[in-house]
Amino acid sequence: MLQPKKILILFTLLISTGVLACINEYRTLLTGEVIYTHPMNGKVWTQKIDTVKLREKSNKLLLQYKTTDSLEYLSDYAASLIYLKDYNRAKTIYEEIEEKKPNLYTTASNLGTIYELIGNPELALEWIKKSIKLNPDSHKGSEWIHIKILEFKISNSNDYRKSILELDFSDEAIPVNRNYYDLKELSYHIWHQLRERSNFVKPENKIVGNIYFDLGNILAQTKDVQAALESYNAAKEYGFSSPLMEKRIIAFEKLAKKTEPYKDVKKLQKTVEQNFWTTLCIIFIAFILFVFLAIKAYNKILKKKNPKT
Repeated sequence: MLQPKKILILFTLLISTGVLACINEYRTLLTGEVIYTHPMNGKVWTQKIDTVKLREKSNKLLLQYKTTDSLEYLSDYAASLIYLKDYNRAKTIYEEIEEKKPNLYTTASNLGTIYELIGNPELALEWIKKSIKLNPDSHKGSEWIHIKILEFKISNSNDYRKSILELDFSDEAIPVNRNYYDLKELSYHIWHQLRERSNFVKPENKIVGNIYFDLGNILAQTKDVQAALESYNAAKEYGFSSPLMEKRIIAFEKLAKKTEPYKDVKKLQKTVEQNFWTTLCIIFIAFILFVFLAIKAYNKILKKKNPKT
């Protein structure tokens, strides 16, 4: 009986996993068509940093460096200091590493980040450009966004309504990819950069908000209006505003209402799905019991025919 119990538990877990992995929602496309699909969030998730554990880790890295004299441990120690917001100490360490072993990608990239965080975009731009030369594929090829942000900061421009990434999706309520951008790649690059930046930059920050607006325009064309609206809301959270975004919010909210007639259908479908899996589980358990009863009955017949055995 032990093995069948394990099989039954495994089967139940597989069913549960399958149900959880396939949670879909009704979403609206720009065309007005309502689809049933796996939803995409329009706001990136951020990493929660446990400062106590990170401090413990940084102390271990420092000890390992002192024990081995390995610059890799020292570099990782400095990286942990960045997350702990000890920027000046981290900068000093990376400058020391640069002197001992110049032209390391990690040193250039992290110095660029540090200089930006301490308010020196000019030096940040120099180091980020150097890091890209050392590793053109860094950050999945998305560092061009970092360059655009630094150039905007250096320009001292106050025009936050204009796309910092220099993207143009028209001035209409419905965004149009008239410049034939690779929207999937753009979405991937922006998502990656926002996730990195959100670990250090919290609301309000109009630059992040501006980029969220671009992400919303892209998601409206590649995913659905609900995802776009989530990006627009994130843009607002970061302090970004523009008449164009408000115009698109009105248009998208109107489109999003097209899913309302499907809410009752969704509830019914969910009930059917839940009952289906419950029924399937009951049938499976009944089948297992039937097999065991059949085996038990067969064994009794064998014992009667062969009493000596």
